[in-house]
Amino acid sequence: MGSLMHSAVESKRLRTALLAGLLLLAPASRAVEPALIGDKTHGAQLWRLECAGCHGDGHGFAEPTAIGRALGAHRLRDPELLEARSDDDLIAVILKGGPGAGSPAFSHYNALDAGDLIAWLRAGLPSLQEVFPDAAAFTDKRYTLSGPALTRAENLAGGELSAEEHELAVFMVYGNERPPMGARLIAQDPVSLDALSPKDRKGFVVFGALKDAHGELQPLAMGLANDFSVLKLVPAPGLDLSKVAPAVVGKGGREPGKRKEFISKAAPAQAAALTRLYARAVEAIAIASKEESDRHLFDQPDSSAKSGAH
Repeated sequence: MGSLMHSAVESKRLRTALLAGLLLLAPASRAVEPALIGDKTHGAQLWRLECAGCHGDGHGFAEPTAIGRALGAHRLRDPELLEARSDDDLIAVILKGGPGAGSPAFSHYNALDAGDLIAWLRAGLPSLQEVFPDAAAFTDKRYTLSGPALTRAENLAGGELSAEEHELAVFMVYGNERPPMGARLIAQDPVSLDALSPKDRKGFVVFGALKDAHGELQPLAMGLANDFSVLKLVPAPGLDLSKVAPAVVGKGGREPGKRKEFISKAAPAQAAALTRLYARAVEAIAIASKEESDRHLFDQPDSSAKSGAH
């Protein structure tokens, strides 16, 4: 029985390795939906052995340790970071290392070990896919709030934003024909971006973090519709947003009168934290939307919309 189980596991891992090889040949605008079938349990063991000393224990929205921060280590259990990277991107960083001392190469591992680590990293994190299950493509860009945009965000947030809160990554999500491997991350270059049609845009996703019942930070995804209203909240498993969701989902909008503080008697602290995230999100999204509008300023109108079109 033991030999049969070992054979089945090895067969599964061989299929995974072949898939990883195919991913490495993918074009620049590639699917970023996780495709590796990794062993999360083994990945957790590898994390504790090799990664926790610098990157933290990995629970919740864990910060790097003091040693890790001194070496420039990043917070890796971060959906904002992971969502914009494919499995083959992450495999390359694990096996070959990245820029800076905070990302050493683990060349003694193979692609299967790296796949197990990635499976553990992604497990239980909110994702763009959960907000927009039928997404076909998306972009990812970080924006910095300043001037009037920062003032408006702070007015809505009810106080000064920290330097870290001046920045926020915006994921712009598009529909149309969904690729077999999942939604594609579109590179930030003019040719690739011009190929995205504004009429296919489904909405936006931003990521943040809230404290759970134990005071530990947990990540969440906030989905916004094209009219800037809150479409959906997707928390990590350890974060309960059921009390605050009715005060947030469906609220907000482009018009100033709709951009108000979220009020929840049942969960006032969560409502205040989500107001703070939303205040940053709408300003960053407004910048992203203007960039998209400028790219398509001189596009030819849809011929089907012209009068007299067949």
